[in-house]
Amino acid sequence: MAIGLLSSGTEVDLLLAVISLIIILGYLSEVLFKRTRIPEVMILIVIGLIIAQTKLLPSSYIDTLRGLTPLFGSIALITIMYDGGKIIRLDKSLPSGLGYLLALADTVLPAIAMAVIMYVVFHWQLIYGAILGTMLGETSTIMIAPLIKRLNINSKLYNMMLVEATFNSVFSILIFYLLLSILGGSSMTAISYAQYTLTYISVAVVIGIVGGFGWLFVQSFSKGARGYLATIAIAFLLYAFVSFFNGAAVITVLIYAIIIGNSKIFNNYFKFNDNTETESSDVEQQIEFLVRTFFFVLLGLIAYVSLYYFIFAVAITGILIILRKIEISSMMRKYDPKYKELALSLIPRGLTAAVLGSIYLSSGYAYASTMFYIVFMVIILTNIVFSITTSRASRKIEKAEAAMKTSAESKPDGGRAIPQPAGVL
Repeated sequence: MAIGLLSSGTEVDLLLAVISLIIILGYLSEVLFKRTRIPEVMILIVIGLIIAQTKLLPSSYIDTLRGLTPLFGSIALITIMYDGGKIIRLDKSLPSGLGYLLALADTVLPAIAMAVIMYVVFHWQLIYGAILGTMLGETSTIMIAPLIKRLNINSKLYNMMLVEATFNSVFSILIFYLLLSILGGSSMTAISYAQYTLTYISVAVVIGIVGGFGWLFVQSFSKGARGYLATIAIAFLLYAFVSFFNGAAVITVLIYAIIIGNSKIFNNYFKFNDNTETESSDVEQQIEFLVRTFFFVLLGLIAYVSLYYFIFAVAITGILIILRKIEISSMMRKYDPKYKELALSLIPRGLTAAVLGSIYLSSGYAYASTMFYIVFMVIILTNIVFSITTSRASRKIEKAEAAMKTSAESKPDGGRAIPQPAGVL
């Protein structure tokens, strides 16, 4: 089909022009986000909606672009898991235990709440509501990281917020696939399901370990080579291989990423030459930009907006805000109120929610379309709330920081004040 669509030079030129325009608009959306804090996710989705609704392209072209959504969804999924696993350091105690606890609560609480609510109100089986809640368990690193990086908050608070935003995506993905495996194996006995689960996970872990250490060995002979692209390509290869054998491919990528992220430890232990690129590179950032841009534009192409799903999404967004309030109130009691307000505002759903929604849409299970359209609307609404609330919280923090700086400069000792922790009372 794609070959037929691109049979003439004019059609090829048009498609190239559309691809170029999407990239340029993605760049402009980043610039606009940095200047106005308007979420770039919303801008990209709106671009996709405009392309689809205004018929700027022939329907055959739009169908071709829509067909690319699962591909970009898988690429995005691998990227999320790889980046999440790479920051785990085995030579230190895991940073910010509160961040990991919040990340787990971000996934578990919506899963439980949605399972109960959808069962009581709409008589869904509990597992379907839990899957919907799990899809919405992340808070978007793409949105949160640039914001907290700009604010002058202490490293403990920064790490907590970054760890939470990174690992609730990981927990969402892992629990989502666990629930899907339960859904797919509902006819199994308890023993056969236990065997299936053990095989499903163990195959993934073994291949992740073999792939990680095998690549470290290969890298030890590649001094001077730029290995980042090859390293991430191995992650894609492992994902495809394990998926082919019906294993937990996301766990494979996570294990592989942890090994690569801790290459110095393992290279020293095995006496390998340390030539592994573990730091974020410009190439990595450009790949992330392309994947993010195209995925959200394609998401806009396949989305369907209606008052029915909007009402659904408003109610669910309200539930997510209440759950967030419970989390922050119970787990951050000792923190300064202005930092608690900032943490409370960090609710935007983004890439992981969209990816899991699109994966479930293509799975053919019950309520697939309903869940996908709800997730799509929740992404938009939570980003709107995020834009409004973080703007207010950020101004309070910046005002407090400016007051502290003025006070320090007015001291008779030359402005050198004793450092105070910024995040905790």
